[in-house]
Amino acid sequence: MSHVRRAVAGALCAAAIAVPLFSGSFLSPMFSSAANGAGTPAADAVTSLRTQQQPGTDPTTGSGAWDSDPTFAFVTPEAVLAVAEAGQTGTSWSTSDALAAVQATRNSDGQDPLAFVDLMEAAATTPGAAGKFIVLVAGPLGRDTSSLATIVGDPAPNGSFDADLFFNNTLYAGLSKRVTAGSVPASTVAYVASKQKRSNGGWSYDADTGTTTDADIDTTGLALQLLLAGGTSPTDPVVQRGLAFLASQQNADGTWSFFGDESAESSSRALLAVTAAGYDVNDRCWRDTVYPAGVGAPFAGGDAALASLANPDGSIAGPNVFSVSFATAQAVQGLERSWLPLVRAPAQVCTVVSPVEVTAPPVTQPAATAVVLTPAFTG
Repeated sequence: MSHVRRAVAGALCAAAIAVPLFSGSFLSPMFSSAANGAGTPAADAVTSLRTQQQPGTDPTTGSGAWDSDPTFAFVTPEAVLAVAEAGQTGTSWSTSDALAAVQATRNSDGQDPLAFVDLMEAAATTPGAAGKFIVLVAGPLGRDTSSLATIVGDPAPNGSFDADLFFNNTLYAGLSKRVTAGSVPASTVAYVASKQKRSNGGWSYDADTGTTTDADIDTTGLALQLLLAGGTSPTDPVVQRGLAFLASQQNADGTWSFFGDESAESSSRALLAVTAAGYDVNDRCWRDTVYPAGVGAPFAGGDAALASLANPDGSIAGPNVFSVSFATAQAVQGLERSWLPLVRAPAQVCTVVSPVEVTAPPVTQPAATAVVLTPAFTG
């Protein structure tokens, strides 16, 4: 089935902007950079992204970027973050590495995406647009966020930053407050938690809590990232129900689907959420802990599953995808897991039951090492 809904949902919150460079420090999560080594799926995917840049030297028509209109930048923010993640050389986030990698990403006419990124700033006039840019571009590249933070502003009395139909705008705006102010507003955390579906623990793109709109993996993954960035414990029932929804929707091959098709985008969003909760996406214990109904079922590690969607040209995308570049960019983020998730809970102790001896008493073992993010942000 077509991925039109992803395009529509993206259109509801797809505006991004850029800001001037600054010289302050920007501390981000520590991570393993093994995913971006030469010849890895992530590295091959970024190479593929570079072949998809718009030609020419006129940034007003998208030259050097992955979109043709700076007022509707759907792919470029995701691709910029993917390139920045693949450009990391150490074990903690370097804005210098990130910026250098993006500057070095040029089309055949020598144009990098930064001029186009600058044009996107003027189009960011809403909290959602500014927040998304802070999270995906300004933060990881170490750019000044003060003007953007003013646009984001404070949430409404109910904690939202936009109408329910534009729920992703609230999610990005809320996450951006973690980058610019060091914390997600408590009212926004409560608002997002209140929009969880009571029936299955997921979230829908329009914040519907009933049965009108189905919960989806992408929105659920982003909502969980916000809750955890806002200080919600990974053992909180809201988080556990959200993770259980993700586990219940995972395919036998370890991927997640969107409208019935294996999806690199949805798979990557799920992996980011699981990582944010302090679990190892390649260890079955996360699933067996949050979703006991899945105990004993086959399990495939998240990294291998996402990489299995790679194509011969290095791109990573499932069938019937709306944009191969968009899918590839989000897949890189899901494999790297370096800038996102913004906050990672401590490693969780989880219950593992052997798939062969499903009736045996469970044993507990610590999940793989995770990192607690305590960033110091400067605007």
